[in-house]
Amino acid sequence: MGLFPVFLHARGLSLVEIGWVVGVYGFVWGGSQLWSGPLSDRVGRKWPIVIGMWTCAAGIVLFVMAQDSVSWSLAAAVMGVGMALLYPTLIAAIGDISHPQWRGTSLGVYRLWCDFGYGIGGLLIGLSAQFGGSILTGFWVTVVAMAVSGLWVAVAMEETLERFAG
Repeated sequence: MGLFPVFLHARGLSLVEIGWVVGVYGFVWGGSQLWSGPLSDRVGRKWPIVIGMWTCAAGIVLFVMAQDSVSWSLAAAVMGVGMALLYPTLIAAIGDISHPQWRGTSLGVYRLWCDFGYGIGGLLIGLSAQFGGSILTGFWVTVVAMAVSGLWVAVAMEETLERFAG
């Protein structure tokens, strides 16, 4: 979400309008976890993660193509649903495969690498926008990264929820 305010400001939105668009993302992400967490308990972890990554990528594409605050807000909502599908489900998947005696440590290590990835991702997006000559380059790099990550999870990840693993 780091480049979104810059992008929206360049498109002429006021600070308040930018706050609303970005707020929609956070609100939908947070609220959608109320159903996405229980969903992953019912259907398994793998496919909510995959669909979440692809939904985020689709939301970014919609965001880049949008032309007004309502469309940007709808795209932000799509991204929020995608993050709600993948983010808590990734944490649950780590919990699924961690022995109870070291589950806390494994979740801490996961969070370390996840947060480190946010930092690296932010740098990569910023550098790609800088060297690509356009803020849009940063968005497209993110779309590709999310889509490829979803494909990799679809192909390589084994289901971690025991009753669906097989």
